[in-house]
Amino acid sequence: MTDEADRRNLLLLVVVGLIWGSAYPVIRYGLLDGASPILFAAARYALSAVAIAVLAAATGVARPKARALGLSALLGVPIVGVYGLLLYVGEQSTSGGLAAILIAVTPLLTALITLALLPGESLGRFGYVGLSVGFLGVVLLVFPPPGVVLASSIWGPVAVFGAALSFAIGSVLLRRTRPTGETLWGIAVQFAVATLLLTAVLPILEPHPSLPTNTGGLLALAYLVLLPSLVGYALYFYLHHQVGPGRANVVAYVNPVAAISIGTLLFGEPFQLYELAGFALVIAGLTILTRFGRPKPPMATEEPSTDPAAPTTASSRDTS
Repeated sequence: MTDEADRRNLLLLVVVGLIWGSAYPVIRYGLLDGASPILFAAARYALSAVAIAVLAAATGVARPKARALGLSALLGVPIVGVYGLLLYVGEQSTSGGLAAILIAVTPLLTALITLALLPGESLGRFGYVGLSVGFLGVVLLVFPPPGVVLASSIWGPVAVFGAALSFAIGSVLLRRTRPTGETLWGIAVQFAVATLLLTAVLPILEPHPSLPTNTGGLLALAYLVLLPSLVGYALYFYLHHQVGPGRANVVAYVNPVAAISIGTLLFGEPFQLYELAGFALVIAGLTILTRFGRPKPPMATEEPSTDPAAPTTASSRDTS
């Protein structure tokens, strides 16, 4: 790959991070505009399932066999369904920027769950240091000291952290059952299953659902479907096959920065220096874990995928 192509791909990765990070304040905007969280999430996921399936068909992605799609359906429950339920409910009392920071701990949770569920996995001494630093940031953000108010209810950050945990569990199960990752068809199935799950719990958890048809609400919904879901996945899958999964993880660093910047500058969300301290700890922990935390085999190398139909893992996917 030429230097010019490498720079172009890195720029596109940043664009993906900006698109996916922007979803958190847009979700918050839609909720403040009157949308009830579960119906709002279900509507987005239903439209996204159709859009991604059309994208997969239009780009000639090979359709997986029924067994593979069935596995995608099962994994869609924690990765998209429960995750979306907790995220959208949590963002009722949590800013988009804070939600994005808490979701950024997903790789830390994934590493921790991997140790318990996947045989042969291990962390070096720096890996545990990274986990400790990152989770200290989470504690500071979820349980701030007296006088520091980051959310209107403590249950908002707790729910968002639960969303990250659900996604991490699903990611580890995906890696255990399908080491090669997902395809666009599988992601479309996951969104469809999430829609069914949210629709099923809607009468119980949200007896008076609301989805305003005013301009603001419709724009928020259209944005989430067209950009984070459709354009975001199209770009990410293209880049994943160009640069490999390791470099594609740069998206995970850009997401919270984009959410904080867009939420603060465009939507007027509050952002405190204390919040920045927690964010710095989460990013520091993530950096220590990814760069120094895992023992590497002597001749380990990472080659970008050359198969245009090769699937992606869930670790750095859109988690909004």
